[in-house]
Amino acid sequence: MTERVDESVFKWTDEHTRLLIRWRVAHEALFTGKRNAAIKGFESFVEEQSLQGRVTAAFVKKKRENLKQKYKDLKCPQTGVSTEDGEPTAASWKWYTAMDEAIGGRPSISPPALVASCGPDAAVVSSSSVRPETARARKRAIDVEELIRDMEEREEERERKAAEREERLWREMEEKEDRRERERREREERQEREVREREERWHREAVEREERRERETNERDERDNDPGQTWSKEPC
Repeated sequence: MTERVDESVFKWTDEHTRLLIRWRVAHEALFTGKRNAAIKGFESFVEEQSLQGRVTAAFVKKKRENLKQKYKDLKCPQTGVSTEDGEPTAASWKWYTAMDEAIGGRPSISPPALVASCGPDAAVVSSSSVRPETARARKRAIDVEELIRDMEEREEERERKAAEREERLWREMEEKEDRRERERREREERQEREVREREERWHREAVEREERRERETNERDERDNDPGQTWSKEPC
Protein backbone atom coordinates (compact mmCIF):
# COMPACT_ATOMS: atom_id res chain seq x y z
CA MET A 1 0.00 0.00 0.00
CA THR A 2 1.45 3.42 -1.05
CA GLU A 3 2.11 5.78 1.85
CA ARG A 4 0.10 9.00 1.65
CA VAL A 5 2.27 12.12 1.81
CA ASP A 6 0.90 15.56 2.67
CA GLU A 7 3.22 17.65 0.50
CA SER A 8 1.51 20.90 1.52
CA VAL A 9 3.14 20.62 4.95
CA PHE A 10 6.69 20.39 3.55
CA LYS A 11 8.48 23.62 2.63
CA TRP A 12 10.43 23.29 -0.60
CA THR A 13 13.40 25.68 -0.44
CA ASP A 14 15.79 27.24 -2.96
CA GLU A 15 18.44 24.83 -1.74
CA HIS A 16 16.23 21.91 -2.75
CA THR A 17 15.79 23.46 -6.19
CA ARG A 18 19.56 24.00 -6.55
CA LEU A 19 20.24 20.41 -5.51
CA LEU A 20 17.57 19.11 -7.90
CA ILE A 21 19.05 20.95 -10.90
CA ARG A 22 22.58 19.69 -10.21
CA TRP A 23 21.46 16.18 -9.27
CA ARG A 24 19.42 15.80 -12.46
CA VAL A 25 22.45 16.62 -14.62
CA ALA A 26 24.75 14.26 -12.68
CA HIS A 27 22.25 11.38 -12.93
CA GLU A 28 21.28 11.68 -16.58
CA ALA A 29 21.86 7.94 -17.05
CA LEU A 30 18.83 7.16 -14.89
CA PHE A 31 16.49 8.95 -17.29
CA THR A 32 16.52 6.66 -20.32
CA GLY A 33 13.15 7.66 -21.68
CA LYS A 34 11.74 4.22 -21.00
CA ARG A 35 8.44 3.76 -19.23
CA ASN A 36 8.51 4.84 -15.56
CA ALA A 37 12.23 5.66 -15.83
CA ALA A 38 11.66 9.28 -14.75
CA ILE A 39 9.64 8.34 -11.66
CA LYS A 40 12.22 5.75 -10.64
CA GLY A 41 14.99 8.30 -11.17
CA PHE A 42 13.31 10.90 -8.96
CA GLU A 43 12.65 8.21 -6.37
CA SER A 44 16.43 7.95 -6.11
CA PHE A 45 16.60 11.72 -5.53
CA VAL A 46 14.01 11.49 -2.74
CA GLU A 47 15.97 8.68 -1.08
CA GLU A 48 19.38 10.36 -1.43
CA GLN A 49 18.07 13.63 0.03
CA SER A 50 16.23 11.79 2.85
CA LEU A 51 12.89 13.26 1.78
CA GLN A 52 10.87 10.07 2.21
CA GLY A 53 7.51 10.74 3.81
CA ARG A 54 7.70 14.45 3.01
CA VAL A 55 7.54 14.54 -0.79
CA THR A 56 6.92 11.99 -3.52
CA ALA A 57 8.85 11.28 -6.70
CA ALA A 58 5.89 12.66 -8.68
CA PHE A 59 6.14 15.94 -6.74
CA VAL A 60 9.87 16.25 -7.53
CA LYS A 61 9.24 15.32 -11.16
CA LYS A 62 6.66 18.10 -11.43
CA LYS A 63 9.13 20.58 -9.90
CA ARG A 64 11.73 19.63 -12.52
CA GLU A 65 9.20 19.89 -15.36
CA ASN A 66 8.12 23.34 -14.19
CA LEU A 67 11.75 24.49 -14.11
CA LYS A 68 12.36 23.09 -17.58
CA GLN A 69 9.22 24.70 -19.02
CA LYS A 70 10.00 28.06 -17.42
CA TYR A 71 13.52 27.95 -18.84
CA LYS A 72 12.20 27.18 -22.32
CA ASP A 73 9.68 30.02 -22.11
CA LEU A 74 12.42 32.50 -21.16
CA LYS A 75 14.97 31.04 -23.56
CA CYS A 76 12.67 31.55 -26.49
CA PRO A 77 9.88 33.99 -25.54
CA GLN A 78 6.92 34.42 -27.85
CA THR A 79 6.97 37.46 -30.12
CA GLY A 80 5.03 40.40 -28.72
CA VAL A 81 4.84 39.08 -25.16
CA SER A 82 5.49 41.87 -22.71
CA THR A 83 7.16 41.43 -19.34
CA GLU A 84 5.93 44.75 -17.96
CA ASP A 85 3.37 42.93 -15.80
CA GLY A 86 6.10 41.81 -13.46
CA GLU A 87 6.75 38.38 -15.00
CA PRO A 88 10.40 37.29 -14.63
CA THR A 89 12.75 37.43 -17.59
CA ALA A 90 15.95 35.58 -18.38
CA ALA A 91 17.79 38.44 -16.69
CA SER A 92 15.73 38.34 -13.51
CA TRP A 93 14.82 34.66 -13.05
CA LYS A 94 17.28 33.32 -10.51
CA TRP A 95 17.37 29.81 -11.96
CA TYR A 96 17.97 30.80 -15.58
CA THR A 97 21.77 30.43 -15.57
CA ALA A 98 21.70 27.13 -13.67
CA MET A 99 19.07 25.68 -16.00
CA ASP A 100 20.87 27.01 -19.07
CA GLU A 101 24.06 25.27 -18.00
CA ALA A 102 22.10 22.11 -17.20
CA ILE A 103 19.94 21.70 -20.31
CA GLY A 104 20.77 24.60 -22.65
CA GLY A 105 21.14 23.25 -26.16
CA ARG A 106 23.08 26.35 -27.32
CA PRO A 107 25.58 28.65 -25.60
CA SER A 108 23.61 30.81 -23.22
CA ILE A 109 22.95 34.49 -23.94
CA SER A 110 23.77 37.01 -21.29
CA PRO A 111 20.40 38.15 -19.93
CA PRO A 112 20.96 41.88 -20.63
CA ALA A 113 21.45 41.14 -24.33
CA LEU A 114 18.55 38.69 -24.78
CA VAL A 115 16.47 39.16 -27.92
CA ALA A 116 12.72 39.62 -27.58
CA SER A 117 11.85 36.72 -29.85
CA CYS A 118 13.12 33.50 -31.35
CA GLY A 119 11.45 34.32 -34.66
CA PRO A 120 13.16 34.92 -38.01
CA ASP A 121 13.58 38.66 -37.25
CA ALA A 122 15.47 38.06 -33.99
CA ALA A 123 18.69 40.01 -33.63
CA VAL A 124 21.98 38.20 -33.96
CA VAL A 125 23.91 38.00 -30.68
CA SER A 126 27.60 38.83 -30.78
CA SER A 127 30.09 36.17 -29.76
CA SER A 128 31.19 38.32 -26.84
CA SER A 129 27.85 37.61 -25.09
CA VAL A 130 28.49 33.85 -24.98
CA ARG A 131 29.61 32.77 -21.55
CA PRO A 132 32.77 30.61 -21.63
CA GLU A 133 31.60 28.58 -18.65
CA THR A 134 28.32 27.82 -20.43
CA ALA A 135 30.18 26.66 -23.53
CA ARG A 136 32.29 24.39 -21.36
CA ALA A 137 29.18 23.10 -19.62
CA ARG A 138 27.62 22.39 -22.99
CA LYS A 139 30.73 20.51 -24.12
CA ARG A 140 30.70 18.51 -20.89
CA ALA A 141 27.01 17.72 -21.42
CA ILE A 142 27.72 16.57 -24.97
CA ASP A 143 30.63 14.44 -23.77
CA VAL A 144 28.44 12.93 -21.06
CA GLU A 145 25.68 12.19 -23.57
CA GLU A 146 28.15 10.52 -25.92
CA LEU A 147 29.61 8.53 -23.03
CA ILE A 148 26.16 7.43 -21.89
CA ARG A 149 25.17 6.51 -25.44
CA ASP A 150 28.39 4.56 -25.90
CA MET A 151 27.85 2.77 -22.56
CA GLU A 152 24.26 1.89 -23.52
CA GLU A 153 25.39 0.56 -26.91
CA ARG A 154 28.10 -1.55 -25.26
CA GLU A 155 25.62 -2.81 -22.67
CA GLU A 156 23.12 -3.73 -25.41
CA GLU A 157 25.89 -5.51 -27.30
CA ARG A 158 26.91 -7.43 -24.15
CA GLU A 159 23.29 -8.38 -23.48
CA ARG A 160 22.84 -9.50 -27.09
CA LYS A 161 26.00 -11.63 -26.99
CA ALA A 162 25.03 -13.04 -23.59
CA ALA A 163 21.59 -13.97 -24.93
CA GLU A 164 23.12 -15.60 -28.01
CA ARG A 165 25.63 -17.48 -25.85
CA GLU A 166 22.90 -18.69 -23.51
CA GLU A 167 20.73 -19.75 -26.43
CA ARG A 168 23.66 -21.61 -28.00
CA LEU A 169 24.42 -23.41 -24.72
CA TRP A 170 20.78 -24.45 -24.32
CA ARG A 171 20.70 -25.66 -27.92
CA GLU A 172 23.90 -27.68 -27.42
CA MET A 173 22.54 -29.16 -24.19
CA GLU A 174 19.30 -30.15 -25.92
CA GLU A 175 21.20 -31.67 -28.85
CA LYS A 176 23.47 -33.58 -26.45
CA GLU A 177 20.46 -34.83 -24.49
CA ASP A 178 18.70 -35.87 -27.70
CA ARG A 179 21.84 -37.68 -28.84
CA ARG A 180 22.16 -39.52 -25.51
CA GLU A 181 18.50 -40.49 -25.63
CA ARG A 182 18.83 -41.70 -29.22
CA GLU A 183 21.94 -43.75 -28.39
CA ARG A 184 20.18 -45.23 -25.34
CA ARG A 185 17.18 -46.31 -27.44
CA GLU A 186 19.44 -47.75 -30.13
CA ARG A 187 21.43 -49.66 -27.49
CA GLU A 188 18.27 -51.06 -25.91
CA GLU A 189 16.87 -52.01 -29.31
CA ARG A 190 20.14 -53.72 -30.22
CA GLN A 191 20.19 -55.64 -26.94
CA GLU A 192 16.56 -56.72 -27.38
CA ARG A 193 17.28 -57.80 -30.95
CA GLU A 194 20.31 -59.83 -29.84
CA VAL A 195 18.30 -61.48 -27.05
CA ARG A 196 15.47 -62.27 -29.45
CA GLU A 197 17.85 -63.67 -32.08
CA ARG A 198 19.62 -65.79 -29.45
CA GLU A 199 16.32 -67.17 -28.14
CA GLU A 200 15.17 -67.93 -31.68
CA ARG A 201 18.46 -69.70 -32.40
CA TRP A 202 18.19 -71.75 -29.19
CA HIS A 203 14.62 -72.64 -30.01
CA ARG A 204 15.52 -73.63 -33.58
CA GLU A 205 18.45 -75.74 -32.42
CA ALA A 206 16.27 -77.37 -29.77
CA VAL A 207 13.63 -78.21 -32.40
CA GLU A 208 16.27 -79.59 -34.74
CA ARG A 209 17.73 -81.77 -31.97
CA GLU A 210 14.30 -83.01 -31.04
CA GLU A 211 13.48 -83.80 -34.67
CA ARG A 212 16.82 -85.55 -35.11
CA ARG A 213 16.29 -87.68 -31.97
CA GLU A 214 12.79 -88.52 -33.05
CA ARG A 215 13.97 -89.46 -36.53
CA GLU A 216 16.76 -91.64 -35.16
CA THR A 217 14.32 -93.29 -32.74
CA ASN A 218 11.89 -94.05 -35.56
CA GLU A 219 14.61 -95.53 -37.73
CA ARG A 220 15.82 -97.71 -34.86
CA ASP A 221 12.30 -98.88 -34.11
CA GLU A 222 11.75 -99.74 -37.78
CA ARG A 223 14.91 -101.85 -37.88
CA ASP A 224 13.99 -103.65 -34.68
CA ASN A 225 10.45 -104.44 -35.90
CA ASP A 226 11.41 -105.74 -39.38
CA PRO A 227 13.53 -108.93 -39.04
CA GLY A 228 13.05 -109.76 -42.72
CA GLN A 229 14.89 -106.79 -43.74
CA THR A 230 17.92 -108.04 -41.88
CA TRP A 231 17.48 -111.64 -43.42
CA SER A 232 17.18 -110.41 -46.92
CA LYS A 233 20.49 -108.82 -46.70
CA GLU A 234 22.32 -112.08 -45.84
CA PRO A 235 24.01 -113.94 -48.74
CA CYS A 236 22.22 -116.98 -50.23
